[in-house]
Amino acid sequence: MRSYPAIDYLSVEICFLLEVDIGGRTYRFSTFPVSFDEGGSSVLYEGRLDNPEIGISLSELGNIKLSQSSVSMAVIFPFDVSKRQMKGKGIERMVARLYYVTVKNRIIQQSYGERISLFTGKIVDPVYGYPRMDPGYVEFSIENEVSFSDQSLLRRIVGDAVFLSATQFSQEAYRVGPLSPPVDPDGITEVIKPHLGKCSPAVIGKPGTIREEIGSSYGFPSTPAYQIANQTSPSNIGWYVIAGHPVAASTVDIYDNQGNVDSNRAVLSQVGSKGQVYSFIQVTTPSNLDQTYTINNDLEYWIRWDDGGGLLSPYTSGEALEGGGDLLVYLLDSIQVDFDRQAFSSVRTLLNQYKFAGYINDPQMKCYEFLQRYIVAFLPVSLVAGSSGLYPVIDHRLDETYNNPRVEILASETFSRIQPVSPIDSEIVNDLTVRFAPQGASSDQDTYRGVVVIRYEKLLEGNAQYEIISPYSIVSFQRYGRREQSLDLEYVHDRDTAIRIGLDYMRRKALPQKKTTYRASISWGYLDVGDIISLSDSEIGLDRHRVQIVTKRYDGASWLYDILLQENPISERRIV
Repeated sequence: MRSYPAIDYLSVEICFLLEVDIGGRTYRFSTFPVSFDEGGSSVLYEGRLDNPEIGISLSELGNIKLSQSSVSMAVIFPFDVSKRQMKGKGIERMVARLYYVTVKNRIIQQSYGERISLFTGKIVDPVYGYPRMDPGYVEFSIENEVSFSDQSLLRRIVGDAVFLSATQFSQEAYRVGPLSPPVDPDGITEVIKPHLGKCSPAVIGKPGTIREEIGSSYGFPSTPAYQIANQTSPSNIGWYVIAGHPVAASTVDIYDNQGNVDSNRAVLSQVGSKGQVYSFIQVTTPSNLDQTYTINNDLEYWIRWDDGGGLLSPYTSGEALEGGGDLLVYLLDSIQVDFDRQAFSSVRTLLNQYKFAGYINDPQMKCYEFLQRYIVAFLPVSLVAGSSGLYPVIDHRLDETYNNPRVEILASETFSRIQPVSPIDSEIVNDLTVRFAPQGASSDQDTYRGVVVIRYEKLLEGNAQYEIISPYSIVSFQRYGRREQSLDLEYVHDRDTAIRIGLDYMRRKALPQKKTTYRASISWGYLDVGDIISLSDSEIGLDRHRVQIVTKRYDGASWLYDILLQENPISERRIV
């Protein structure tokens, strides 16, 4: 991108370019006629475009924004728009692409391949047929809302074998040996009645093992198992499905709700009647488990995963799917949404430091709901719609190892503040209790095995290992007093992940967020929503302060950027 001395900016113009694809033909418009040489031929943009109204914004951290704010346009097509609409060949839902170039002294400063992309989407809500106007004149918006096809997450993982039925596990032709569940003379594996109609669980990550505050680990039952067959002669043998899909674990521990445990049972797999591969274990006598299952319908069985995990990762051979980055891609693939794979690959290492685990046995849980509610909500990322689909935007408050500023900017006449710094309504938190690793085998559904407390000082006697002191909490407490909140992580069993999520949350919530607006010259138009910049502005005490662009607009003469900042005396320099 070319830049110029400040005195030259008055001679620089911006020319917007619009391309619309209709019926195999591309129509090109511009705010004034321009021509490019491309591959020995001329590419002409004929004008007929008014300055667009542009307003693009970033969603709140931890959310998915499936559309950017629309761009409003007014153009004159070389045909009668009304007549085409009446013939059913209108412009609605046609693909439109918006670019711009800079022009100095009537010379375009970019080549055709260097056009700066602003927005790609589809035409919506065209308004046409204005009296005494050219019949080709039309006003419309361009929206790039990302469409997706949602589905049950459980069905996505286990296929058609969602519910336990009398025939689901019957497939004599696929029996792999004597350890497989038995079938009767009719080829049926009879699931015992108390478990009929329940759901085959889907297991992600490595649930059931937690590291204590002092560093040692212990296991606990965390995912359900259902008995699908039993044999009483010549000895008691029980077959238990532990997941409706292949798993990474080679052995598991099985518990009953009487407090008994049978350890290191080999994980086996079998093909069911609907072609699905499920995972099961066989429990033989002698066993510590209560095996009165034929007469005791109140028995429950639970699994601890201490040797590998559940659902196999499509991205890492032989390992369980657990990293936040991999789960994002898996779930986005599941809802068949367009997303920028290269952009997600660039943040995969960072997001995979967040480990998730647990089970799904609710057929009503949709992939998108799970993605938003249990994964994205606890990652330092927003998902935003762009020209290539959804792309990730990392929280600007993370360490600069992950978020190097795109550019350093010194406030000046070409990047000048036009609004005061104002607070954004947000809740202050400086004393945070994070609960994680929900107990599986418990009548109390609100039981969590793990707890981490992040605060400004140790309040308990002795060396409470689960109390973590945050410098952000200290500053916040000194300013606002004690502000408590709790956070429950239903799909986190890893202590390091719970701590990471808690510290991220504290960094966002301990100090207020603030916003201001800068007017930027045309040359800064390449900056985009989500970009992190290093900003110096002595009038408000900023010295290379890392801030994030959250809104981008064009007012006909310059760019307007809303900047999100946090007064952070710990990691940011400040001019006094």
